[in-house]
Amino acid sequence: MRGGIKVWSEKEERELFEVLKPKVYINSIYNIDLKKLKEMKKIRGIIVDLDNTLVAWGGSEIDQRVIDWVKEAKKLELKICIVSNNNSNRVKKFAEILDVPYYSKIIKPFSISFINGLKILNTRKNETVVIGDQIFTDIWGGNRLKLFTILVSPIINRDAIGTFPQRTLERIIISFWLKRGIIKKEVSNWP
Repeated sequence: MRGGIKVWSEKEERELFEVLKPKVYINSIYNIDLKKLKEMKKIRGIIVDLDNTLVAWGGSEIDQRVIDWVKEAKKLELKICIVSNNNSNRVKKFAEILDVPYYSKIIKPFSISFINGLKILNTRKNETVVIGDQIFTDIWGGNRLKLFTILVSPIINRDAIGTFPQRTLERIIISFWLKRGIIKKEVSNWP
């Protein structure tokens, strides 16, 4: 309520929070049991963010664990596509190291980002997961298309200056959800 005037109905507030809420919240990509993800959730494709999900924001190197994680996914015949708002040269560099396709310099959470990811992967919505570190880009965009969404904690606390307001709001929302039991942070391997 603002100045005695109700801004949103309770239903609208719930819907707003639902579109922002990840299906799963975990520490990192390494907490995802890829074999179970494929078997239990029938996932065939992974749309994954780059910065602060696979590599540290602004980082110039990729951890061997990420390379191994991607290799494991490929062994399981899971297709991976990086979808990032970052510049094409940066995304291309890491995509080439990982030998995966990418879609970059786009504006997540707009649906076109995720639709192009689906086209690249050649997967349907119900068999595709979105993994990212930001609620207002990765999760919101994935949820709007009814994709399965996994929120990971950022690799480092440093980020682009333009994301500072979003990160502040994200921390408030996540804290609210955790305190109310709306979401829980998976601390071991999931699912």
